[in-house]
Amino acid sequence: MSAGMTVPAILLVDDEEHILSSLKRLLCAEDYAVLTATSGEQGLRLLENNPVGLIISDQRMPGMNGTEFLARARQCCPDAVRIMLTAYSDMEATIGAINRGEIYRFITKPWQDEELKMIVRDALERYRLVQENKRLTRELREWNARLEQRVREQTAEIEQQNKELMQLNKKLQENFKSSLQAFASLIELRDMRLSNHAHNVASIAVKIADEIKVSQQERDTIEAAALLHDIGKIGVPDSVLAKQPKDLTAEERRQLEQHPIRGQAALEPIESLREAAVLVRHHHEWYNGDGYPDRLRFDNIPLGSRIIAIADAIDRHANPGRRGGAYDVMRAFRIVYADRRTHYDEHLMPALEKIVRVLDAGADKTIGTGQKACLPEELVPGMVLAEDIRTGTGILVLPAGTALKHEHILALKRYFELDPSGSSIRVWLKQKA
Repeated sequence: MSAGMTVPAILLVDDEEHILSSLKRLLCAEDYAVLTATSGEQGLRLLENNPVGLIISDQRMPGMNGTEFLARARQCCPDAVRIMLTAYSDMEATIGAINRGEIYRFITKPWQDEELKMIVRDALERYRLVQENKRLTRELREWNARLEQRVREQTAEIEQQNKELMQLNKKLQENFKSSLQAFASLIELRDMRLSNHAHNVASIAVKIADEIKVSQQERDTIEAAALLHDIGKIGVPDSVLAKQPKDLTAEERRQLEQHPIRGQAALEPIESLREAAVLVRHHHEWYNGDGYPDRLRFDNIPLGSRIIAIADAIDRHANPGRRGGAYDVMRAFRIVYADRRTHYDEHLMPALEKIVRVLDAGADKTIGTGQKACLPEELVPGMVLAEDIRTGTGILVLPAGTALKHEHILALKRYFELDPSGSSIRVWLKQKA
C-alpha cells in the first residue's frame, strides 16, 4: 500500500466455523487483517463499518447465498475484490456470477493453501492498483484545478497588464498628438495672418483621407505631416513670407522653395515622424511636375503629399487673413478645382467637393444667438468658443468652434497662468439646432 493509504482487511464469509478458522489461520500467518462472518447479513454489517479490500464468500449458505451476498457487497463496496468459494456442483452459478461482474474469480473446495495465498496476493494487488489509480486521478484533478486557477489568475494579470499598456499607449499617443498640435501652433506664429492654418489643413486632409478610405496608419501619418507641413518656414525670413509668390526675387524664391527640404530635415531625426517627413518634403509638388523641390509628377508624388497640397490650398484661399471677409470654402474649391490636372490630383476632386459642400453647409452650425466674455474659471463643459484662443505670445491653444470639454478647460487655465493674454475668452451664448 502507498504511504498514508489505510490497509484494507480481508472479509471471510462462511456458515461453517471450521472453514472460517482454517482460512483465518492461513491468512493471519501472512500478516493480513482478517474479519469473519457466518452469514451474508452479518458480512454486510461488517462492510458498513470496516475498510475491506477483499471478500471471500462461500456459495452455499442458508438464507442469503454467496451469489446474492456478493452482488449486494458490490453495491456498497464496489472496489473490494470479490472471490467465491465453491464446489464443482455450483460451477454453473459461479460462472454466471463471473459473467455479471459480481466476482473476480473463484476458488474450488478443497483449496490448495499456496494457490489460495497467491490468489489473495493478486487480488489485494488488484485492489491496491485500483485505489492508487483513483488517488492519482484525484490528485490529477486537483492539480488541473489548481493549474486552471493559476491560468485564470495569470490571464487576469496579463489582461490587466495589457489594459495598463493600452492605457499607457493611448496616453503616449495623446501626448504625441498634443506635441504636434503645440509645434503647429508655434509654426503659425511665423504668419499670424493665416489663423489656425496648420490645424485647418490637418482637419481637411484627414477628411479627404477618410473619404478615400486610407488605412489608419496612413491617416495618422497624413495628419502629422499636415500639422507640421510648414515647419521648414521657421528658417525663412519674414520679408519673404510677407510677399506674394509673384513678387519674389529669384533668391527669395530659392529660399522659399527650400522650406519643404528643411522641413523633412527637421523631422528626420524623429523616427516616428520619418514617414510624415517625406510627405512634408513633397507637399509643394505639382501634379504636372512643375512643383518643387524634386519636380515629381502624377503618382510619383506620395498620396499623402497630394492630399496635403489640396488641403493647404483650400485653407489659404478660404482664409480671410490676406484678403479680409469670411472664411469661404466654396470660393477656395473653385480656385483649386480650376487647377486640377496641373497643380492638384484631379482624382481627389470628387472627395474634396463632397467635403467642401459639407463644410460650407455646416459653416454656421456652431454660431449662437450672441456671445459673452468669460474668464477661464467661468468656463463649463459644453460651451462653444466664438473665436480662436491664443496665449499672450500668440500661440494658438484652441480654434473657434471648439465645444469645450473638461480637459480643454484645464489646459486653458494652465496656459493663461503661464502665458496670460490679458483678454477674456468669448463663447457663444446658445447653439443653433
